[in-house]
Amino acid sequence: MPRQKSSVPTRQLYAQIREDLYLSAKARAAEMRVPLRTFLENALEMALNGEQDHPSAPKRESIWNDEYLSMQGRQPVGSPVQLSTDEASAILREAVGSEAR
Repeated sequence: MPRQKSSVPTRQLYAQIREDLYLSAKARAAEMRVPLRTFLENALEMALNGEQDHPSAPKRESIWNDEYLSMQGRQPVGSPVQLSTDEASAILREAVGSEAR
């Protein structure tokens, strides 16, 4: 049976994965009745989007959800952007991933 080509570019995963994690992921994917690849892609996407399974874990708000920044972002390219020092610092910290000021 030939494999169907995906319309989305993909990348082969070359890594050594701990066997216990692999087997747990494979078992969970089987429970959910989804291919292991789909399970891993969903897990990676959730991790990158900051989604967490634990309700006790704090949900981090993104600076990009700010209404004021969103309005400025919809302006034509080259329009002046006016940020306060705090807004500029928050954007920089989020982009770099640093808590330093």
